[in-house]
Amino acid sequence: MRRAFVVSAALCLVLPGVPALAAPATEHDHGEANPVFAVRTGELTGPEGVVAFDTLADDYTTTADGQVLVGFVLAAAEESSLDPGVIHVRTRDGRNVSGPHRPEAPGHASSFTIATLSPGSGYDVTLRSQRGTAGAYQLSAFLAGDANSDFQVNQDDLVAIDALAGTAHGDPTYSPWADADGNGKINAADRQVAGKNLGAATRLRLDALNPLDEPLPADALTLDGLSPQGFNAVSAPAAFALAGAEFHDDPAEAKLTVNGQAVPADRISLTPNRVTASGALVNGRNTITFTGVDSIGRPLYHTTTVWAGVNNLRVDVVDQTGAPVTDEVTVRVSLTDDQDVHTETTTSTGRATFANVPSRTVLVKATASGNRLGTVGLHAGQGSVRVTMLSFGQASSIANNDFSQGAAGWDVGSAPVSIAPHVEGIPGSAGVSAQAAPDETRAEGPSMTPAKADESNGTPGALNIVDNDLTLSTTVEGEQAISRTFTTEPEVTAIRIRYRFVTSEVPGGYFGSQYNDYFRVALRSQQGGGASAEANSMNGLGLGEFHYGSGATGWRDLTLPVDQDGDTIQVDLGVANVGDGAYDSQVVVDFVEEVRDQISPTLAWNNTQGGLDLTYTVENGELEQAGRIDVYWANGPGHANRLGAPVFSHAVPAGTAAGQHGPVRIAGNLLAGDPAGVTHLVATSSPSRVGAVADVRVNFGPNANAGAVRAATIDIIKDSQRAAGQAAVTISSTARTPADQARAMFQNLTNAARPIATNVQNQLALYAAAGDAVVNVFVAQTQGLTRQQILANAGTIQAAMEQEINDQGPQNVSRHCADPNVVNVADIGAGAFTAAGGTLFVNAIRPRVTRFLDERASNNCYHIEVQ
Repeated sequence: MRRAFVVSAALCLVLPGVPALAAPATEHDHGEANPVFAVRTGELTGPEGVVAFDTLADDYTTTADGQVLVGFVLAAAEESSLDPGVIHVRTRDGRNVSGPHRPEAPGHASSFTIATLSPGSGYDVTLRSQRGTAGAYQLSAFLAGDANSDFQVNQDDLVAIDALAGTAHGDPTYSPWADADGNGKINAADRQVAGKNLGAATRLRLDALNPLDEPLPADALTLDGLSPQGFNAVSAPAAFALAGAEFHDDPAEAKLTVNGQAVPADRISLTPNRVTASGALVNGRNTITFTGVDSIGRPLYHTTTVWAGVNNLRVDVVDQTGAPVTDEVTVRVSLTDDQDVHTETTTSTGRATFANVPSRTVLVKATASGNRLGTVGLHAGQGSVRVTMLSFGQASSIANNDFSQGAAGWDVGSAPVSIAPHVEGIPGSAGVSAQAAPDETRAEGPSMTPAKADESNGTPGALNIVDNDLTLSTTVEGEQAISRTFTTEPEVTAIRIRYRFVTSEVPGGYFGSQYNDYFRVALRSQQGGGASAEANSMNGLGLGEFHYGSGATGWRDLTLPVDQDGDTIQVDLGVANVGDGAYDSQVVVDFVEEVRDQISPTLAWNNTQGGLDLTYTVENGELEQAGRIDVYWANGPGHANRLGAPVFSHAVPAGTAAGQHGPVRIAGNLLAGDPAGVTHLVATSSPSRVGAVADVRVNFGPNANAGAVRAATIDIIKDSQRAAGQAAVTISSTARTPADQARAMFQNLTNAARPIATNVQNQLALYAAAGDAVVNVFVAQTQGLTRQQILANAGTIQAAMEQEINDQGPQNVSRHCADPNVVNVADIGAGAFTAAGGTLFVNAIRPRVTRFLDERASNNCYHIEVQ
């Protein structure tokens, strides 16, 4: 895009007939970003010259004392024989406001000064040459101390200066903008200059930005009236609201799909700020994709998933005698497909009713004072369900958390429970090898029989080995449940349960169907008052969590911190057949463990130094035995979610004092090359002590097409985020196709607010030669036509413009115009980064992309291209 010279009363240094330059061609050009907000050119024909410099108050934000410090660099133009000398800035009454003077600024043929200005006043700038030289010059103005080139001076600039302290001109990391006093060295004096200019800002810029390249804010395009986290009525309209812009007035430009099916045009209505689709939702999951265009031609994208339903679900909350619970109970209904989708209410009548529940398996969880808990799962089409609130049972005196005594000490009632030797790997096949087709009436599924128990010692279900598993199975439709209550000894810090879910529905071919069998595992502590639970289903877990031949998940963990003076613990297990009684499921428990760990780790992103910070706490006195903390990639927040070998390890020696330790920094360069499926990083000192942090994420703004960015490009961005310790970034813009570019240019050229001749001149001012060629095709195609005739021939004209874009090379017309199958284009919002973190991100991503542009000055973003 061409940088246009902006004539403004704010800075009047223009000599007639002298062309403006896009940026100062001096050693003060450092990379692509700089804080220069004005460039003026001229020629010294003698030893000095004077130019006027007028400031408008509206163009500046001042420091607390009502002033701004403006740096000036005088440089010889290309091939000029000028040797720049001292710069003086004076008020119109002759008072000098400049200093210090650097007639030999770092770099080639340039001089430097700082002036203390009062916006709203006029000044004379005297430019001098040295050694009798003369010639063309350019004069650049910028805020002194704007080290990160964002046209304001704040604490981020002080951080950036501190980070570069000790570097000098000629060093690879030297930045002239951090060298605020222009002496070639970055030190405390530069921090002092920036500190004096804190609060100063300017709205002036060099660039005339193409509106097509100016993205909307991340929240400009929103789903209106539907909740992605709740249950929606099937009859509710799907509407998208646009703020800060208007939708294109052609209804054909607004397209919606639901679950891949296009919403018919006659169901879509359009206003300048709202697109609404009626009758678009179905009972169940609705993945809604919107694509459109705003009034200046920017593409718009939004994809979201909402759940809609037709069922009313009544929940009756009762105690263990069957009586309604009439004190306050919180009832939450969640989808097993995605438990973040839920609705919740409180009741003191023992009953709650929920509307718009999808026809899927849901989990109903009720909680009340005294750490009472009730959980049940069902298909919402049943219409009603009873939830029994469980208090703490009578603690068993039998020490049998490892099942060495069979099921003794467990409250199993009539539930089908068996004890068998432990199987660590994949258990035997569930008995189904061929995939069945889901239907409404199913034959009885195969039985799921665990390893045979040895009852030779006379105790039913007991074995002659210690390493046993307990299996709770389904029989008919509905839930089977068991529990255990026991007390812990002092110095026990946590309770851990290890379990897996097994369902013959998976090899039976019913994954994704209404036969969505579920399980639940819960730990509660009476004295500690805590709870830890997992309730999930076949569909909710996802097919990737299962070994297909057996229908078994890997081993899973729950951990609950407990009162270290001794606590009463309740373990509750449940597993259910959903939809019918065929194709049984199981919860298999390896053990319940009383943990005496002392080391508790945590992880957090460090967006100043990059990478992760590992901290840990030593509990219960000094560490008795040496320990080690390992950090892993993970596909969830638990110990069982670890993937591969540790990426980092830290030894904790015996004798380490009680209390918090760290942080231990994990360098960002260790956090590249993540395996597939990563969602977290976890730090673990034992299976029961895990600290998790969500992996970095990439979001997409309303002008960014997620489908146009390859996975490999996302991987590059995420690796660079980890290097910078940046938890989240937003891609504000992606590539426009040549057809998109032609349509947008045509739209702006035919804008009804101005004559077409004016639109042509405006477009020629925005684009360089390649873009001008496309504009000229429009001019040739429309010669002698009225606006109405031009619009009537839009398809033909746009096709010719698109052909010219391809002939010129799409990226020569606009750097956002490209075939995403050839080159990925992405603008990454720079505002999310700290000054130091931004530098780390740039240093990490620049070597890995085909092209990198620092566009903080013009568009507050980092522009990347990846071929």
